[in-house]
Amino acid sequence: MLTPTACRAEITGLHEFFVEWFAGAAPRSDLSRLERALAPEFEMVTTAGERVDHEALVDGIAESHGRTAGEDFDIDVREIETVALLDDHAVVRYEERQSTAAGETGRVSTALFRADEAAPEGVVWVTLQETGLES
Repeated sequence: MLTPTACRAEITGLHEFFVEWFAGAAPRSDLSRLERALAPEFEMVTTAGERVDHEALVDGIAESHGRTAGEDFDIDVREIETVALLDDHAVVRYEERQSTAAGETGRVSTALFRADEAAPEGVVWVTLQETGLES
């Protein structure tokens, strides 16, 4: 069942996964967590306006395993709000801040989720639109 709580848990859980993955703390076998969280038709529009599909995102994340190992890196997710809740879909907006030794970047993201019992939190990401914030 699709609920705002499930969407919040998925957003938080996936970003925690990213921090561990980029640090190299998550085993490579854990990439399935990402694959199961994205709908097959998933598409993201990045802050640069590039369109990235399921396969390209998973491949890019796979190649980034351990990229921040030994560095200060964190992702802070804030202001999660449900914009629309339908029977089997939800639109959710949140703010994300990534911190590194070089500074902080931010974005506001709007995601469309669909109920999927096989997904880690019971919802899958269908589409994601990111808009960059000035630091």
